[in-house]
Amino acid sequence: MSLRGKKGANEVARLRAEIEDLKRTAQSGDAVEDAPSASAEFDALNPTEQAVATLGVSPNAWKPITFMNSAHYNQLVSSNMLDDTLQRRIEAFRVVSGDGA
Repeated sequence: MSLRGKKGANEVARLRAEIEDLKRTAQSGDAVEDAPSASAEFDALNPTEQAVATLGVSPNAWKPITFMNSAHYNQLVSSNMLDDTLQRRIEAFRVVSGDGA
């Protein structure tokens, strides 16, 4: 039979306390109160920025490998392998990130 050390028991107690704190926070509705402000911020964006926001990608994400992204994107466009909606969103992303336009 093995015994757990006190270090493990302390870690378990700390994790359980954190979980309980998270449950209380979630039940109190604090996270829900932030949602209207996020919606208002989204509504304040222009249509191009909204299209980019729906992708869920940072505009700076394009920059580290721009040459590769551009070549691959152009290949997909020339092969007509992109959905119109996705292509529109990618074009909007390129404009917002400063790589297109």
